[in-house]
Amino acid sequence: MPIPLKPPSRTDPLNFPVFGMSWYGNAGNGLSLLAYCGGGGSARTGVNNAILVKEPDGNTKRIDTGDNVGVALKIVQNPVSGNIFLMVALGKTVERYNLPSCEKSGEIEVGGDGVNAINVNIMTNRLACGCENGEIKVYEISDERFDAESLLFVCQGHTNTICSVDFSCRGDRIVSSAKDGTARVWQGEDQIALLKCEVHGGSDEKKKKKPVPKGRKPPQILVRGCAFGELEGRVVFTVASTRRGSAFLGRWVETPEGWECERVEVSDVPISAMSISSDGFLLALGSVSGSIILWGVENWRPIKTFKEVHDLPVTCIAARPYDVPLMSDEDGLRFHAISASADSRLGHLSLQPPPPKPARPGSFGDWLKFFWNLGIKLFVLYLAIGNPLWQDTQERCSHTWARGIQLGKLEQVYECVLHEVLIAPESLPGVMVAPY
Repeated sequence: MPIPLKPPSRTDPLNFPVFGMSWYGNAGNGLSLLAYCGGGGSARTGVNNAILVKEPDGNTKRIDTGDNVGVALKIVQNPVSGNIFLMVALGKTVERYNLPSCEKSGEIEVGGDGVNAINVNIMTNRLACGCENGEIKVYEISDERFDAESLLFVCQGHTNTICSVDFSCRGDRIVSSAKDGTARVWQGEDQIALLKCEVHGGSDEKKKKKPVPKGRKPPQILVRGCAFGELEGRVVFTVASTRRGSAFLGRWVETPEGWECERVEVSDVPISAMSISSDGFLLALGSVSGSIILWGVENWRPIKTFKEVHDLPVTCIAARPYDVPLMSDEDGLRFHAISASADSRLGHLSLQPPPPKPARPGSFGDWLKFFWNLGIKLFVLYLAIGNPLWQDTQERCSHTWARGIQLGKLEQVYECVLHEVLIAPESLPGVMVAPY
């Protein structure tokens, strides 16, 4: 069973496993759209495969995907026309839908062994499809055109399934990661950097890495996530692990001498999903143990870890696009990541503090506060019935008295009487207590 989340974080039950997710946000107008896809297999088995699109008003629209299970999603908005599109990888094809109508507006038959990862550049005129056979096919697209005839080029170099692809904000660089232990940076179809990821160090160092016996293959390194961390594409983030070992987060920086990497162990189990916020300040990492790590890019350290949010490995995760108010926020509550798994649950993770606990009626603190306030009121009443201190109180505390009554803060009156009337001020040397 997953560990219950402390409010305001929560998990919501779903009726099918989820394998792909995309969270779109517009920092200018606050528009927010969330889409997730999945299912249980062929529609003939009775388990529906579908895409669900959650709109800012809380309504959810459903797109049936028939016999195909969606494994990757991307919501984009054309910065020129303002049109919003949803693209989904379904087997060997990529389909496009208009939002918010959810009407189909195109299909690309990618072919090969199937599409495992997709992404679109910031101008929404290029689509990158990462395939099971290690190829990355890049298509030129537009609001009017979305078909296989628009293939621009194919990036070849990976030797295993592509896990993730990303475009740089400026220029036309692409970064990809795969189950071959590498991430690669491309300029067009030309590979300009080969980033070999390592998975030793940290806690693994204590185990004294043993040599691989003859005839046995070294453990497979899976680079399940990659993303650009800078506008020009000169900083790359990767997360890598073996199938069972610790996961390492890498920050690669391009220098005149080559690409330098800073690595840090982020989990003692593999990370199965990664997402970076649109503003580049937050990394959301989901592990095979069902835990979620929110990682601060600027300070390069974990912000918070949510233990065992899911029963099964996290299949997909989406970081909050921008840390500004969005239409989907619930009464000011901001979720900083949304996760999903094959356990048919949607995790909503927030960095906001939990709401204050209501005070228990009749607690010791309540009674102490009651008698304190009662004592102040009785003391003031005592002064008001002709006691000799009354004249001195009027002279020294008249302003405080009037102000305290106006604001309802009799504690100020009490402090004035105590320090100005009952106990003489320091300006009267040799006198400690008023002579009454």
